[in-house]
Amino acid sequence: MNRFTDFLKYFYQKSQRLKLPFLVYPKGNGRKDFVSPAKMREFNKIRFHGPKRLACYNPFVNLYFNSRGQAVVCCRNQDTVLGTYPENSIKDIWFGTIADKLREHLLNNDFSMGCAYCKHQFETSRFYGLPSMHADYYARTKLGYPKIIELELSNTCNLQCVMCSGIVSSSIRKNREKLPPLENHYDEKFVEQLREFLPHAKEIKFYGGEPFLIDTYYQIWDELLKIKSKSKLHVVTNGTILNDKLRNYLKKLNFTITVSFDAMSKELFESIRVGAKYENVKAHIEEYNILLGGKGLSLSLTPMKSNCHEVPIVIDYCNTLNATINLSFVENPAKMALWTMSSKELKELELYYRSYVFKPYKGVNAEYNIKAYYQFVNQILTYQKANQKVEDEFFHQLKTEEEAFKITNAILCKAIQENIIFESDRTKIINSINKIGGELSNSQQYVYFGNLASLLEDRGVNIVKDLMADGLDVNKLNDSLQRMSEMPDIYKHTYL
Repeated sequence: MNRFTDFLKYFYQKSQRLKLPFLVYPKGNGRKDFVSPAKMREFNKIRFHGPKRLACYNPFVNLYFNSRGQAVVCCRNQDTVLGTYPENSIKDIWFGTIADKLREHLLNNDFSMGCAYCKHQFETSRFYGLPSMHADYYARTKLGYPKIIELELSNTCNLQCVMCSGIVSSSIRKNREKLPPLENHYDEKFVEQLREFLPHAKEIKFYGGEPFLIDTYYQIWDELLKIKSKSKLHVVTNGTILNDKLRNYLKKLNFTITVSFDAMSKELFESIRVGAKYENVKAHIEEYNILLGGKGLSLSLTPMKSNCHEVPIVIDYCNTLNATINLSFVENPAKMALWTMSSKELKELELYYRSYVFKPYKGVNAEYNIKAYYQFVNQILTYQKANQKVEDEFFHQLKTEEEAFKITNAILCKAIQENIIFESDRTKIINSINKIGGELSNSQQYVYFGNLASLLEDRGVNIVKDLMADGLDVNKLNDSLQRMSEMPDIYKHTYL
């Protein structure tokens, strides 16, 4: 049966490509963040539900509520708020003026109204996993009730994942951020208003926090049982929860599940998903798969500096389950993100990815996973080239060691003339500069003397005044000099 279904999916995808030469795209008319026809043609070649003239149909078919009571059309566009519950009713939000304005922008393939995430993904040609892709099945521009409802009603969560924040984890908010709980915006009246929308929804998605710990979702599932809903229900879970009550819902309603799963290494997984037990989550993944009948399972991997080498290994595991992969994009924290790696590190990572040999696989899901993987690899190459350019510009502007010492001597001489330091202090400072520099590699020395020269040029004799405020502390001076060998944050403009 799975092979027959795979064949139908494959045939459907191929037949839809026949539309491609006949599509006419919006022309932009000078719009700032307009998606070009060339980029649209590239995107349309891989769209599962066939080529379309618009880049995104979310404003026409998708309604998303976040934990702050705000309604948006997409998880990645939290800037354009359609309205806020309970100040605005669900009906007023969906049929309101802000929603209409966003629709007008995207009728022109214009990403300027809060769609920076997708703008970046288009620029780097990484289309698999775009938040617009899931709306393609219901693609339309005639306004009716939303076909997709996405709910992120609470940040209730039992984990403290390293890349996460208190906005989506109550545990982080309480324990790491030491902040009071988020206000709960959603009450029984919200569920009552939602009843009007439920029969029209073809898909309803449940996020968190941890969805299987959010009481309001159980109320909504009960409502769906009452109306004998056939809607596709999708849950993004951390995989820590599975009990008899949940098993009952999974059997009676039409669920699919995405499990956040970041490594096949127990130690690494538990260092990222703090509070989770690797063995339990893996066992739950495999039971979810059985409860779903071997279809409707996906794994979501968040590639970061710490786990980037796990990407193909997790995809191999994904293929054994006939599950699909979702490779999340880490924008922040920047220090964990792949786009802030050096060009050398990114090149090494790209070569590792391209040399990885996947286990034999078959089926449409596995083919999708491999295609998604290589688009991800190509994005790594895009970052490598961008960061190489930034590094070249940075190093080109750096002063040499000889220039750094000329600047240093000039400033120290001026400090002596102004009675800020004595000659003995000057000798100690020079000795410290030489000592730290002598302990560094050639590449570190280049950065060290360049940063030192830039700082001295910027601050001048004032930096010596600060240094001598409480008398010359050589240990403190050495610590400050040591930091001069660190690369500054030069990559912040390669993504933004």
